[in-house]
Amino acid sequence: MSTTKHKKIIRTYSRQRNQSIHDAEPASKRRRVDSDTQTADRGHTTQGNSPTKPECAAIASSSPRESPAILSDHVPVTCTPPSSPPLSRTTPPHPTRGPIFSFLKRKQEPKTSTAEPLSEKSYNAQPQLPPPKKRRRLTQMQLDLGGDVRKSCKVCGMDYIPSNVEDAALHRKFHAMNVGGVDLGKSFVENAKKNQVWAGGDGSFIAVIGRKDSLAFRNKATQVLGVVNTELAAVTIEDDKLWSQIPVEEPLSRAQHEKGDSTKTGKKDYSNGDRFKVYLYIRGLKCIGACLAERILEAYAVLGPDDASGGNARPPVEWRSSSISVSKATNAAILGISRIWTSNSHRKCGVATALLDSVTSDFLYGMIIPKEMVAFSQPTESGGQLARKWFGRDSGWHVYVD
Repeated sequence: MSTTKHKKIIRTYSRQRNQSIHDAEPASKRRRVDSDTQTADRGHTTQGNSPTKPECAAIASSSPRESPAILSDHVPVTCTPPSSPPLSRTTPPHPTRGPIFSFLKRKQEPKTSTAEPLSEKSYNAQPQLPPPKKRRRLTQMQLDLGGDVRKSCKVCGMDYIPSNVEDAALHRKFHAMNVGGVDLGKSFVENAKKNQVWAGGDGSFIAVIGRKDSLAFRNKATQVLGVVNTELAAVTIEDDKLWSQIPVEEPLSRAQHEKGDSTKTGKKDYSNGDRFKVYLYIRGLKCIGACLAERILEAYAVLGPDDASGGNARPPVEWRSSSISVSKATNAAILGISRIWTSNSHRKCGVATALLDSVTSDFLYGMIIPKEMVAFSQPTESGGQLARKWFGRDSGWHVYVD
């Protein structure tokens, strides 16, 4: 058996090189050399006078990324920078997850900046005036052709301009109040029957309104007196004076008068009474007549033509187109007729006479005032005729100055 020599197989082993996970980056050694080269270059610029000038810096012992060791036998002595800068490591951004109920989230409105630039404030400067207002253009509503546009109503006697809408409406209201009477309303008429002092056969009645009545009654009386003052051209009486009191002397009883107590003591008893009372002649729902009565203390007697020629007469007093002569001496009086008025459509029907009779029998409680104690104030031409008719004579009746 032949012996054959077999060649021994020699197996060689070598350490396998681990692949770097950073394949996209340059080698660790070259990166270290590059950084050291830059450090060396800075050293050349800062330490130019140094005796030792190393060409290359020492190589770092380890890589910051713990890369495997690479020998530097084949690295050239001269350090050259890489052809391109090293790539920086970039990590992909993590995707952000939106809210689940994003549609329920309230949208914020964009905030607008209202800040204004700062400016210096000067106390000497005048404030800025506001812009002038625009003037409204005026429209001519009437044409003046040179004629007399004012008209006087023959029934109510009011002067007005027919072309003026407001003036015409005021005339219609005034005309209706004077011709047909002042409208009082159903509720007022029903309540006024409680103050009735006289009743007529046709359903009409006379009611009195005094200081102690309700405010609604007094306001209605003031409304009627406004119409009376307008037609008679009389002065308006204020409410404080209209509903005031006046001290009056109390009349003595018959027994005291026979004993003469007032002459012995020389003292008189006084009491406060209503100064004015308003009497309304009501027919239906309207007031067709009114009388304002006043408490007075003295009056002047009206003189006739023969007595006026003597020296005991005062200068004639003129009201409108009538003139009367009165005496210089005063006489005692109790009741004064301050205003008396009747609607134009109801004149000469006994309305004013019924008012005068009711006033004399109701003004003082429990006493009928005689006509000699009654006086008229500011009698117009028609008022003078009424006084002469009611007194039954042309002279001898009384007037007073309020």
